[in-house]
Amino acid sequence: MGMNRRSAIEPVISHLKYDHNMIRNFLKGKEGIVSMLSYPLLGLISLSSFELFLLFRKSYLFIVFIFNLSLVSFHF
Repeated sequence: MGMNRRSAIEPVISHLKYDHNMIRNFLKGKEGIVSMLSYPLLGLISLSSFELFLLFRKSYLFIVFIFNLSLVSFHF
């Protein structure tokens, strides 16, 4: 009885996979890791230059604050 139910369900699942392109995961391995890491960069590309300036400035000030660095340091 168990195999009859399974044999009735398997074609349905298979058709759903083919209809919605869920057959194979082409993003396995190094290609998947690179695409996963580069995806957030797409959001940065859509930002304007001023928004990017503010983002990098905020990050820079955060790093300066955390590591207690001076903003302008001249060593002669």
